[in-house]
Amino acid sequence: MVLIPNEQPSNSNKSVPKITKIETQKRKGRYNIYLDEEYAFPVDEAVLVKHVLFKGMEVTKEFQQQLEQEDNFSKAFSRAVNYLSYSLRSEKEVRDDLVKHEFSIETAINVIEKLKEMKYIDDLTYAESYTRTAANLNGKGPYNIRQELKKRGIKETVIEQALLEYPMDQRVENGIAAAKKVLKRTKRSSSKETTNKVRQGLMQKGFNNDEITEILNQVDTEKDEDDEYEALKKQGEKIWRKQSKLEGSKKIQKVKASLYQKGFNGDLINQFIEEKELEDE
Repeated sequence: MVLIPNEQPSNSNKSVPKITKIETQKRKGRYNIYLDEEYAFPVDEAVLVKHVLFKGMEVTKEFQQQLEQEDNFSKAFSRAVNYLSYSLRSEKEVRDDLVKHEFSIETAINVIEKLKEMKYIDDLTYAESYTRTAANLNGKGPYNIRQELKKRGIKETVIEQALLEYPMDQRVENGIAAAKKVLKRTKRSSSKETTNKVRQGLMQKGFNNDEITEILNQVDTEKDEDDEYEALKKQGEKIWRKQSKLEGSKKIQKVKASLYQKGFNGDLINQFIEEKELEDE
C-alpha cells in the first residue's frame, strides 16, 4: 500500500481579510477598522479618504502595515501642528515633543521634514523671533540669548545671524537699564564695590566685556565724598558692633581690613575710626 502524504493548503488559497465594519470613534476624525468582524486597527480620516477604504475591501497584511504606518505619521503630524499652534518652536523642540509622546525618531524626522516644506518650522525665523523678544521684553544680554538658543538646538551659524536682530545701541540701552536697577541696591556700597556689583549684574544678564565697558562709560557709579562716607558709616557701624568682643588695636585692625575689602579709601576709613574712638572715650 502506498501512503500519500497529507497536502498542505497553499498560501494562494488563504483568503485575504476584508473590511466588515468602519466605526467612527468618539474622537473627531478617527475611525476603527474591523477585518472579518474583528477589530484590527484605527485610522485617521486623512488615511481613510486617501485610500478610499470601504466595507468589503480586501486588506492584505502588507497593506495593513502601510495603513498603520501612515496613520502613525498622521497622528504625529497632528500632534506637531497642535504643538506649534501655541507658539513658534525649533526643530529640536518639535522632535523632543514627539519622542516624549512615544513617536519614533524616524517618524519625528519625517514629520519635521514635511513641516519645514510647509514653512511651519524654520529655525532662523524662530531664533530671530526669540532674540527680539528676549531683547525687547526681558532685556537679556546676547550671551544669555545665545545659550538659550543652543539649548533649543539652534545651530551656531543661525544664532549668529539671529543676533543681528539685537544691535549694539539696543544692547547698551538694555545694559544701562539693568545697571540702574543694581545701583538702587548699592546705597551702602563704596564706589568701587558699586562698580563691581554693576559689572557682575551685567555679566549675569549676559553682556560681554566690550558691552559692559561701554555701559559703564554711560552709568555713573562714583559717589561724591559725602555719599561715600555715609555708605562707609553704615557699613562701619555694623562691622564695629560685630567686633565688639575685641578691644584696642585688634578691633581697629579688623574694622579697617573689612572696610578696605569693601572698597573704601584709607582717609575715609581713618576718619571713621577716629570718630568711633572719640565716642568710646
